Amino acid sequence: MELQSPERSRHLGAITDLFAKNFSNYGEEFDYGSDGYFEGAPYDWEASRIGLVDGEVATHFGVWDFTMRIGSAKARVAGIGAVTTQRALSGRGLMTSTAADCVDSLRSAGYDMSLLFGLQTYYLRFGYVATFPEYTFSVSTRDVVPADPPVAFELFDGNYADFADQYNRENEGVTGTFVRPSFTTNRRPGKWHGYTFDGGYLITDRKDDVLGVADCAGPSDRVLDVARQLAVREVEPTIEFTFLPRRSLMGEYLQTITHTCSAKFVRNGGPMIKIVNLGSLMEKLSPELSRRLAAGPLASYTGRLAIGGDGERVTLVIRNGAVVAVDPGGDASSPDAPADGSITAGPAIARLVIGDDDSHRICRQAGITVEGDAQHLLPVLFPNEEPSTILWDRF
Repeated sequence: MELQSPERSRHLGAITDLFAKNFSNYGEEFDYGSDGYFEGAPYDWEASRIGLVDGEVATHFGVWDFTMRIGSAKARVAGIGAVTTQRALSGRGLMTSTAADCVDSLRSAGYDMSLLFGLQTYYLRFGYVATFPEYTFSVSTRDVVPADPPVAFELFDGNYADFADQYNRENEGVTGTFVRPSFTTNRRPGKWHGYTFDGGYLITDRKDDVLGVADCAGPSDRVLDVARQLAVREVEPTIEFTFLPRRSLMGEYLQTITHTCSAKFVRNGGPMIKIVNLGSLMEKLSPELSRRLAAGPLASYTGRLAIGGDGERVTLVIRNGAVVAVDPGGDASSPDAPADGSITAGPAIARLVIGDDDSHRICRQAGITVEGDAQHLLPVLFPNEEPSTILWDRF
């Protein structure tokens, strides 16, 4: 098998065909791949990988280029999707070779982290670890007080990238959200429907007795009133905000009214994350880490913190509560530049960085060793951020 980056002019049709054959309804998935998934999307043609057997596309391991927020910092994240093999060639290890080649190249491609939604039994071998649960808020239409007068709204049939500026303003600092625009078109026009109102928008779908809200922005009470009207119109008693971050404006608002919030953690098929360049990531995180230090009990701290994980080590140089440098390598026992504390982890260092749970709990679960001043720095630098990636941005 020959491994290479796909070429748009030569391979788009073959990739789309392979994707459509292996995922659900062929016609629907082919249309989706042609407009909204590979095209009209941040698909990275250079970083993605295909495997060619006898000149035909046998495997595909796709990369989507996103910028993810971690607090006020922004990391470049390789979203992995459309992982598929020709059925007649499955079981021969072709995908394992394709995936390994792609993942190994993500660092040189300029990525800091990688995120996917897949099987732990498969992706653990590449250094991915399971991360945040998927939050879903459910609201009964009976518990929503109607606006008086009702909020006027209309169907939207334009460019979804028009919503990017408002979305970015509202989600600045919400860990796990992506900087928009990500997908620019209505990715599934038969499924997703956009609506606008004075001051905001929402994107919905319908399934059984539920009106699902995949994305929204604007005054939360007005978003909810439009969702209520749509649900009542379709005789759907429940409104669901799927994968909504608890710290988003809408997530915070829903926590003040009658609701059910589920934090679904699935062992297979849930989000998994991997750091591919610890040094570049810590450089980008330095202002956010400094902000956290300045706002906490260690605002005047000075020292060196060694951080190791998944084969990499860096040392944060902290002076008067600010991260002033990120040194490559470093160890608590180094005679030349000893650290005052150390965090030693494997791939689970990614969980601390994204803050998917209480930091001490992550350390207990993943066997992360914390020594010296790191005992005090850990919860300040790596707090629980309750991250989530909104459904509209899933890849």
